[in-house]
Amino acid sequence: MTEQQLGEMREKMETLLGLQKAPSQFMVFYHLLSTGKTMTVKEISDELKLTPKATERAVAKLLEKDMVQRSTFRDGNYNVDAKGVTMMLLVTTMELYRDRKKTG
Repeated sequence: MTEQQLGEMREKMETLLGLQKAPSQFMVFYHLLSTGKTMTVKEISDELKLTPKATERAVAKLLEKDMVQRSTFRDGNYNVDAKGVTMMLLVTTMELYRDRKKTG
């Protein structure tokens, strides 16, 4: 993995950790990740009991942050790249382990 790729993963991990400050975004992200589904804004809002407008704003912000993707198979549907999230967590864990070993 190149330094650029590692840097991009670090940035995404920071973004992921920052989602805790935006409850609607966190709820939508976590729901899409945990279900593994490709869903519409209406489906997400119904399942999470959020207003359609709040869900729409959360999805738009997550798209800006590159934390969710538009489905290539179904128009108006969104999903989370679970493999990408797993890679971010793996890289972060490896770096934490490496840093811990350095500090003794």
